[in-house]
Amino acid sequence: MLTVAGGHSASRGAPSSPRWPGSPRRPVPGAGPQGTSREEVAGEHSAGGGTSSSPRRPGIPGEPQAQTRARVAVVTGAAGGIGAGICRRLAADGFTLACVDLRAADVVGLAAELPGARGYGADVSDASAVRELAAAIAGDLGAPWLLVNAAGVFSIQRLVDLEEAEWDRIIDTNLKGPYLTCREFMPAMIGAGDGCVINIASTAGVRGGRRRAAYCASKGGLVLLTRSLAIDHGQDGIRVNCVCPGLIDTEMADWIRHDEQAMAEFAARTPSGRIGLPADIADAVAFLASDQASYLQGAVMMVDGGGTA
Repeated sequence: MLTVAGGHSASRGAPSSPRWPGSPRRPVPGAGPQGTSREEVAGEHSAGGGTSSSPRRPGIPGEPQAQTRARVAVVTGAAGGIGAGICRRLAADGFTLACVDLRAADVVGLAAELPGARGYGADVSDASAVRELAAAIAGDLGAPWLLVNAAGVFSIQRLVDLEEAEWDRIIDTNLKGPYLTCREFMPAMIGAGDGCVINIASTAGVRGGRRRAAYCASKGGLVLLTRSLAIDHGQDGIRVNCVCPGLIDTEMADWIRHDEQAMAEFAARTPSGRIGLPADIADAVAFLASDQASYLQGAVMMVDGGGTA
């Protein structure tokens, strides 16, 4: 089932997440402080895709920057900490946002803060819902140039204790979801000969983890899905890359972030000396969506404070 939500102009900003020693305050330009409570997104401001300047993206030398309709970006998992941070940063960079999340009410609130944004309540693991979503976004905003797959779920347990339903929930959201969204949104990019896909994977996708076999499997699959899509569609004009966050200060880190001793130990063994912020991931996405990343294809960007160094 697809829920389409609208919004209006509202004050910017989101509640701050807990701040650990050495963790900088990093507001997104023009969007208030970062740090909502989870890893997905929300909202809208005005319905249209009115004519405006294209997003301010550094160009390739010698290429003129055309004035055209603002590029449309679809962000799944928009109601959570990472997803909301990405939406705010992309909106500040001039994109028109289609904010997608299973939690429709939450995406309404986010989209209300972002000029021109619309919020869509949809289950990215449901093929028919994603098909309806793609049609609704195309009708409301136009075909997206950018797709960011940030929807994700996480749980901790040994495989022998893992119920099949929970395995399915993790794999369906974290891996099947990006497959379905790419399948629906990439054909228009191929037709245009221009587009960008950024998948939010995890450091868990490049190494094993204790009591998180299903999560590691889902994110490892997403890393290789990214690389394979880059090979298949690079010459169609589509750049496909992924970001692998380390420990980020969102609700998905509740298993550790409220434990002061565990956080002190984490900071002591991590080169950056701190937990990551949603803004750190949003910065990486903004770079990958810019022309400065025009030669990156199938890249796996580790944004983990050096945790996998």
